[in-house]
Amino acid sequence: MTKDSTGRLSLGQALLRLSPLALPCVALFGGGLALAIAQSFGVALPFPYEGGAFAAYQELTRPHLAGSILLSLWVALASAGLSVICGSILAYAIWRLPNALQRWTIIYKTPLILPPIAVGFLAIIFLSRSGVLSSLAFHIGLVDTPADFPSILYGGWGGGIILAYLYKETPFVVLLSLAALRRLDPGLVQTAHMFHASRATIFRTIILPHLAPVLHTVFIILFLYSFGAFDIPYLVGESSPGMLSVEAFNLYFKRTLADRPTAMALLTLMFLFSVGFIVIYTRTASRLGQKERKL
Repeated sequence: MTKDSTGRLSLGQALLRLSPLALPCVALFGGGLALAIAQSFGVALPFPYEGGAFAAYQELTRPHLAGSILLSLWVALASAGLSVICGSILAYAIWRLPNALQRWTIIYKTPLILPPIAVGFLAIIFLSRSGVLSSLAFHIGLVDTPADFPSILYGGWGGGIILAYLYKETPFVVLLSLAALRRLDPGLVQTAHMFHASRATIFRTIILPHLAPVLHTVFIILFLYSFGAFDIPYLVGESSPGMLSVEAFNLYFKRTLADRPTAMALLTLMFLFSVGFIVIYTRTASRLGQKERKL
């Protein structure tokens, strides 16, 4: 297999090398996607379907699904945004610690190894009205009874889901941000300190521009993960409106067979939205980066 003058493989050669692993994955994913799209149009269903080709998509215009769409977008945006903000600040704080102390910060990785369902149960234990925080608020006199504790879970605004994702996703941001910060010359920060720059100024003018490519990628990953995840919204989310993933699950498994094309139509639109979001966000971030470099 030949290489170019720089020693790098061409795109075709790289794809050929990856084909033994990539082809089965592409076939499974592509086959599943093609089946979902076909069934959303009433084709390839294992039962007689009397609706038209676009009947399933017309079902998605029902009013209560608009609430599910808004809730899913809000939860994904809030959880990903807060995780990126908290994770980048925490990574900077850890990076500034002496090497002897940095090894003790490994505890921040604990949520990474917890399965999402365990994070959901932790949210119930700590945030519900019969949980740890409500009991603590009652014993120190902040509320008259544990039932008076604010409804964080099942409050209709996705607060429990957002907090659970914040706990789960922030370590992921810290991990990738720390890897990027370790490639940054500490002399830049020391020089800024010599000119009496504040910590906020250093973070805004040196740290954030260095972390920007990583944070853009992490935000896309976390946004789409929160937008399409099922387990945590199923445990600590509202029943109505529910997250789109929960709505798709209910349509497919808890309703009649005639609702399965609607579930497939919903999943197809979620996939198309995810692809469109990646393209639009990547282009927007690239243009903003080019403008900043020109300034």
